Amino acid sequence: MAGGVLVVMGAAALGAPWLAPYDPVATDTAAISLPPGSPGHVLGTDSLGRDLFSRMLHGARLSLLVGLGAAALTVAAGTALGAVAAVGPRWLDALITRTADALLALPMVLMALTLAAVAGPSVATVVGAIAITAWMPVALVARAEVAALRERPFVRAATSLGLSRTRVFVRHLVPNALPPIAAIAAFEAGHAILTESTLSFLGVGIPVNRPSWGNLLTDARAHLLTGQWYTVAFPAAAIVATIVALNAVAAGLDRRGPVEGRTW
Repeated sequence: MAGGVLVVMGAAALGAPWLAPYDPVATDTAAISLPPGSPGHVLGTDSLGRDLFSRMLHGARLSLLVGLGAAALTVAAGTALGAVAAVGPRWLDALITRTADALLALPMVLMALTLAAVAGPSVATVVGAIAITAWMPVALVARAEVAALRERPFVRAATSLGLSRTRVFVRHLVPNALPPIAAIAAFEAGHAILTESTLSFLGVGIPVNRPSWGNLLTDARAHLLTGQWYTVAFPAAAIVATIVALNAVAAGLDRRGPVEGRTW
């Protein structure tokens, strides 16, 4: 079910230019604040007459792009740092792990908010701010997995056969550490989408002239008490459904565990 939700969200994001019946930023003074189910506007319109269904589709495109891009960058950086810490000298291991522990003591959203506010709102800023503030759990998980795998019999056998440390690292250690890393990657994707929505809602994320789920909530908050509940409900439901689905996928991947001796 979680996979089905993600497939639907991904298809909506990829097909937004063709599925959206209207320009997501085009205003229509003759169609202001129409409720859901209005002719030609299945989800209604906002206070500027913009079609909410079109904005939801294009918002999915941008929010998922930012979430997956930030998660990919986070996982790549965290995995590299954690794996190097596990096989590197003690001083490097101590430096990486202590840095990760220190940064984990700080609120991630607050750090991302500070970085985004300093750099200015943009897609690149949001992706970078999320990656910089979220790599620590991935690094610690990768370090623990690689360190445990070093003592496995198949790794010792590969070393005794004369394989270089680099070959053992690339062919045996990193591939077998990927299952738990894949699980945390799904979790980080959900975290990135939530952080993007938070930053956009606070005005330091995606520029306001580009529809994202966070920007839709920002636009709707001033009209929440005027009867336009749907302008908040639909973007919020999309965010919650996507994050819950990603967390369910992460839990499923985590239960699978590593496969000993796998060389991808």
